Amino acid sequence: MRLADIEFIKLLPSFMRDDTAVLGLAHGIDKIVPSIATNLKMLPSWDNIDNLPESELDTIAWEFNILWYDKGANITTKRDVIKNGLMVWQHLGTKWAVENVINAYFGEGYIKEWFDYDGETGHFSVYSTNPSVTNEKLQEFLFLLDKVKRYSSKLDNIYITLTGEMPLGAGFGVHEISQETYMIGAKL
Repeated sequence: MRLADIEFIKLLPSFMRDDTAVLGLAHGIDKIVPSIATNLKMLPSWDNIDNLPESELDTIAWEFNILWYDKGANITTKRDVIKNGLMVWQHLGTKWAVENVINAYFGEGYIKEWFDYDGETGHFSVYSTNPSVTNEKLQEFLFLLDKVKRYSSKLDNIYITLTGEMPLGAGFGVHEISQETYMIGAKL
Protein backbone atom coordinates (compact mmCIF):
# COMPACT_ATOMS: atom_id res chain seq x y z
CA MET A 1 0.00 0.00 0.00
CA ARG A 2 1.29 3.46 -0.93
CA LEU A 3 0.52 6.67 0.95
CA ALA A 4 -1.06 8.13 -2.17
CA ASP A 5 -3.46 5.14 -2.40
CA ILE A 6 -4.06 4.51 1.30
CA GLU A 7 -7.15 2.67 2.51
CA PHE A 8 -6.88 3.28 6.22
CA ILE A 9 -9.79 0.95 7.02
CA LYS A 10 -7.61 -2.02 5.96
CA LEU A 11 -5.03 -1.07 8.58
CA LEU A 12 -7.57 -1.30 11.43
CA PRO A 13 -8.28 -4.46 13.41
CA SER A 14 -11.50 -6.21 12.30
CA PHE A 15 -13.41 -5.42 15.54
CA MET A 16 -13.01 -1.64 14.85
CA ARG A 17 -14.21 -1.74 11.25
CA ASP A 18 -17.92 -1.78 12.19
CA ASP A 19 -17.83 1.37 14.34
CA THR A 20 -19.34 4.29 12.36
CA ALA A 21 -17.12 6.88 14.06
CA VAL A 22 -14.00 4.89 13.16
CA LEU A 23 -15.28 4.46 9.58
CA GLY A 24 -15.77 8.22 9.27
CA LEU A 25 -12.28 8.87 10.61
CA ALA A 26 -10.79 6.29 8.22
CA HIS A 27 -12.50 7.87 5.20
CA GLY A 28 -11.31 11.31 6.32
CA ILE A 29 -7.74 10.05 6.58
CA ASP A 30 -8.07 8.51 3.12
CA LYS A 31 -8.85 11.98 1.72
CA ILE A 32 -6.13 13.88 3.63
CA VAL A 33 -3.11 11.57 3.45
CA PRO A 34 -2.72 11.50 -0.39
CA SER A 35 -2.28 15.30 -0.54
CA ILE A 36 0.27 15.10 2.27
CA ALA A 37 2.06 12.32 0.40
CA THR A 38 2.52 14.52 -2.67
CA ASN A 39 4.01 17.27 -0.48
CA LEU A 40 6.40 14.74 1.08
CA LYS A 41 8.01 14.31 -2.33
CA MET A 42 9.21 17.90 -2.03
CA LEU A 43 11.18 17.30 1.18
CA PRO A 44 14.37 16.21 -0.59
CA SER A 45 14.18 19.44 -2.63
CA TRP A 46 13.49 21.53 0.45
CA ASP A 47 16.55 20.14 2.22
CA ASN A 48 18.63 20.79 -0.88
CA ILE A 49 17.62 24.39 -1.74
CA ASP A 50 21.24 25.56 -1.78
CA ASN A 51 22.00 23.18 -4.65
CA LEU A 52 18.84 23.51 -6.76
CA PRO A 53 18.95 25.19 -10.18
CA GLU A 54 17.02 28.41 -10.77
CA SER A 55 14.22 26.69 -12.67
CA GLU A 56 13.39 24.51 -9.65
CA LEU A 57 13.59 27.51 -7.32
CA ASP A 58 11.10 29.34 -9.55
CA THR A 59 8.77 26.32 -9.40
CA ILE A 60 8.97 26.05 -5.62
CA ALA A 61 8.26 29.78 -5.24
CA TRP A 62 5.22 29.41 -7.49
CA GLU A 63 3.97 26.33 -5.60
CA PHE A 64 4.25 28.12 -2.25
CA ASN A 65 2.68 31.28 -3.70
CA ILE A 66 5.54 33.52 -2.59
CA LEU A 67 4.09 36.76 -3.96
CA TRP A 68 7.26 38.78 -3.34
CA TYR A 69 9.47 36.34 -5.27
CA ASP A 70 11.30 37.97 -8.17
CA LYS A 71 12.36 35.68 -11.03
CA GLY A 72 14.89 38.30 -12.10
CA ALA A 73 16.76 38.25 -8.78
CA ASN A 74 20.12 36.57 -8.41
CA ILE A 75 20.16 32.92 -7.31
CA THR A 76 21.39 33.67 -3.78
CA THR A 77 18.49 36.05 -3.21
CA LYS A 78 16.02 33.53 -4.63
CA ARG A 79 17.26 30.87 -2.22
CA ASP A 80 17.02 33.25 0.73
CA VAL A 81 13.49 34.32 -0.20
CA ILE A 82 12.33 30.69 -0.49
CA LYS A 83 13.97 29.64 2.77
CA ASN A 84 12.19 32.43 4.63
CA GLY A 85 9.01 32.32 2.54
CA LEU A 86 6.84 30.36 4.95
CA MET A 87 7.91 32.47 7.94
CA VAL A 88 7.19 35.67 6.01
CA TRP A 89 3.74 34.29 5.09
CA GLN A 90 3.05 33.65 8.79
CA HIS A 91 4.05 37.22 9.66
CA LEU A 92 2.80 38.98 6.53
CA GLY A 93 1.98 42.62 7.19
CA THR A 94 4.32 42.93 10.16
CA LYS A 95 7.46 44.98 10.54
CA TRP A 96 9.48 41.75 10.68
CA ALA A 97 8.14 40.49 7.33
CA VAL A 98 8.83 43.80 5.59
CA GLU A 99 12.36 44.00 7.01
CA ASN A 100 13.03 40.39 5.99
CA VAL A 101 12.09 41.06 2.36
CA ILE A 102 14.01 44.37 2.29
CA ASN A 103 17.11 42.62 3.59
CA ALA A 104 16.78 39.74 1.12
CA TYR A 105 16.58 41.98 -1.95
CA PHE A 106 18.35 45.18 -1.01
CA GLY A 107 20.85 44.39 1.73
CA GLU A 108 20.60 45.92 5.14
CA GLY A 109 17.50 47.88 5.92
CA TYR A 110 14.98 48.50 8.63
CA ILE A 111 11.63 50.11 9.29
CA LYS A 112 10.70 52.94 11.62
CA GLU A 113 7.01 53.01 12.38
CA TRP A 114 5.01 56.21 12.79
CA PHE A 115 5.22 56.22 16.59
CA ASP A 116 9.03 56.10 16.43
CA TYR A 117 9.27 59.42 14.57
CA ASP A 118 6.01 61.24 15.38
CA GLY A 119 4.44 60.46 12.03
CA GLU A 120 0.81 59.92 11.12
CA THR A 121 -0.91 56.80 12.42
CA GLY A 122 -0.25 53.78 10.20
CA HIS A 123 2.69 55.33 8.36
CA PHE A 124 6.30 54.13 8.27
CA SER A 125 9.71 55.00 6.82
CA VAL A 126 12.33 52.70 5.33
CA TYR A 127 16.03 53.04 6.08
CA SER A 128 18.54 51.26 3.85
CA THR A 129 22.21 51.33 2.96
CA ASN A 130 21.57 50.47 -0.69
CA PRO A 131 21.53 53.58 -2.94
CA SER A 132 19.90 51.63 -5.80
CA VAL A 133 16.64 51.60 -3.81
CA THR A 134 15.99 55.17 -4.90
CA ASN A 135 17.52 54.98 -8.35
CA GLU A 136 17.28 52.05 -10.73
CA LYS A 137 15.41 49.68 -8.42
CA LEU A 138 12.80 52.02 -6.93
CA GLN A 139 9.83 50.53 -8.80
CA GLU A 140 10.92 46.98 -7.94
CA PHE A 141 11.35 47.99 -4.30
CA LEU A 142 7.88 49.56 -4.13
CA PHE A 143 6.31 46.52 -5.83
CA LEU A 144 7.90 44.09 -3.35
CA LEU A 145 7.09 46.34 -0.41
CA ASP A 146 3.44 46.42 -1.46
CA LYS A 147 3.30 42.60 -1.39
CA VAL A 148 4.44 42.24 2.24
CA LYS A 149 3.30 45.35 4.10
CA ARG A 150 -0.15 45.83 5.62
CA TYR A 151 -2.54 47.16 3.02
CA SER A 152 -3.53 50.02 5.32
CA SER A 153 0.03 51.16 6.10
CA LYS A 154 1.57 53.98 4.07
CA LEU A 155 5.20 54.62 3.18
CA ASP A 156 6.32 58.13 4.14
CA ASN A 157 10.00 58.16 3.22
CA ILE A 158 12.94 56.09 2.06
CA TYR A 159 16.21 57.12 3.69
CA ILE A 160 19.52 55.94 2.31
CA THR A 161 22.44 55.87 4.72
CA LEU A 162 25.86 55.93 3.12
CA THR A 163 29.16 55.72 4.95
CA GLY A 164 32.66 56.19 3.68
CA GLU A 165 36.11 57.45 4.42
CA MET A 166 37.72 60.62 3.19
CA PRO A 167 40.70 62.66 4.25
CA LEU A 168 39.70 65.62 6.37
CA GLY A 169 41.92 68.37 7.63
CA ALA A 170 41.35 71.30 9.94
CA GLY A 171 43.35 74.43 10.39
CA PHE A 172 43.46 77.54 12.50
CA GLY A 173 45.20 80.84 11.92
CA VAL A 174 45.98 83.87 14.12
CA HIS A 175 47.26 87.18 12.85
CA GLU A 176 48.50 89.90 15.22
CA ILE A 177 48.24 93.57 14.27
CA SER A 178 49.70 96.07 16.73
CA GLN A 179 48.50 95.34 20.26
CA GLU A 180 45.14 93.73 19.36
CA THR A 181 44.71 90.12 18.30
CA TYR A 182 42.26 89.29 15.52
CA MET A 183 41.09 85.79 14.70
CA ILE A 184 39.51 85.20 11.31
CA GLY A 185 37.91 88.63 11.22
CA ALA A 186 36.56 88.68 14.77
CA LYS A 187 38.05 90.87 17.49
CA LEU A 188 39.07 88.95 20.60
